[in-house]
Amino acid sequence: MPDGTGEHTPVDRRPALLIVNAEVEGVADVDVRCRDGRVVDVGRGLDAAPGEHVLDACGGALLPGLNDHHIHLFALAAARRSVKCGPPDVTTFAELQAALEAAPGEDWIRGVGYHESVAGLLDSRSLDALRGDRPVRIQHRSGKMWFVNSLAARRLGIDTPNGQLFRLDGLLRKRLAEDEDLGRSVEETSRLLAGYGIAGITDATYTNDSTTEAIYRQLNLCQQVNLMGDESLPSGTVKIMLDDAALPDVDHLQERIAKAHARKRRVAFHCVTRTELVFALTALRAAGTLAGDRIEHAAVTDAATMGLLQEVSGEAGHVTVVTQPNFIAERGDRYLRDVPPEDHASLYRCRGFLEAGLPLGGGTDAPYGDPDPWAAMRAAVERQTPDGQVVGADEKLTPEQALALFLAPLDDPGGAPRRVEIGAAADFCVLTRPWNGARSALAANLVAECVKA
Repeated sequence: MPDGTGEHTPVDRRPALLIVNAEVEGVADVDVRCRDGRVVDVGRGLDAAPGEHVLDACGGALLPGLNDHHIHLFALAAARRSVKCGPPDVTTFAELQAALEAAPGEDWIRGVGYHESVAGLLDSRSLDALRGDRPVRIQHRSGKMWFVNSLAARRLGIDTPNGQLFRLDGLLRKRLAEDEDLGRSVEETSRLLAGYGIAGITDATYTNDSTTEAIYRQLNLCQQVNLMGDESLPSGTVKIMLDDAALPDVDHLQERIAKAHARKRRVAFHCVTRTELVFALTALRAAGTLAGDRIEHAAVTDAATMGLLQEVSGEAGHVTVVTQPNFIAERGDRYLRDVPPEDHASLYRCRGFLEAGLPLGGGTDAPYGDPDPWAAMRAAVERQTPDGQVVGADEKLTPEQALALFLAPLDDPGGAPRRVEIGAAADFCVLTRPWNGARSALAANLVAECVKA
């Protein structure tokens, strides 16, 4: 049983497995037999074969394992060992100072989750005043920027006038020695995700490359991994970062899309502003789409942009949106303060995409969001900010629709939800109660076991 965080729930791996007394799609007392990673029989009253492990679901719902369609696993592993420097843990200058003073160790301090509401936009001077005796690097919660103090800049060999490093994750990774505990930390984080019932992830980090792929192959993970990244990867979706302040040349972008499509590789655009979304869709309209091209986040999608998205996606639904409703629950109050009121109903939409006929998948964007997919489902249903305000009431999903965001195949977010049926992969999330009792809670502590046969 998990402890509410999922941290201590192991994955039960059995080559020969019989799950008994489960609820499957609303039907009670169902037995499911698995062999070599596949479901081979579904029925009632199945007898255990010699050497077959029997798992009693105790009447709980048996679901396919969840898929998080947008996460950053290595960054999540690093964040779990980092100093929290932003809301809700740190909200004032004094709290930031205390957090940095309390940082364990004697060398590098790595901070995450910073937001300028805490103490403005950080620079090397302000960080030197906060902690000048150790090299400090703090990541903005958007993931776009790192702030470093003077000592960190010298150690990195970076000549920066203000200590603000924009989209330089790749350079930081090259300049910093790889953590000897990286593998262990990532595998521990994988077990955390398994405790939430997650059986598959798409690592959406745009700097993933052939080296990243090689590291992944060496790890013992609980999840199947779908890797996005740059063009050096032999396959997989090409992740394209867009930033309002530094949009790429349009012709070069269209050429990049065309080259990816020629290699049968999809493209995925990071779009958290209306400008970024319109820019991406315009490029896709000119270059053409490939089924499964993706828009990540689509954080602001008004009626006009929704129409453009439908046009580019076409009747075949070639363009998929992967959204993170958990940000409404985590950051909604700040959105209501910082985003113009006319855009509130356009934030991290859910039902609107479905009604527009667009494929819709769900992700958490961890570590930039909470890695708990159940919290994301709950946010899609309730649309409530931390203070209880509702953002975009018309965008609410039913619990079943919210669950479906995380049940689609790993390579087809927004596709038909996977089912517990003969021939299906034997990756399961076993709940402590039937679905009718779970649908109103949508909480991580409902996960009894993560099973991979």
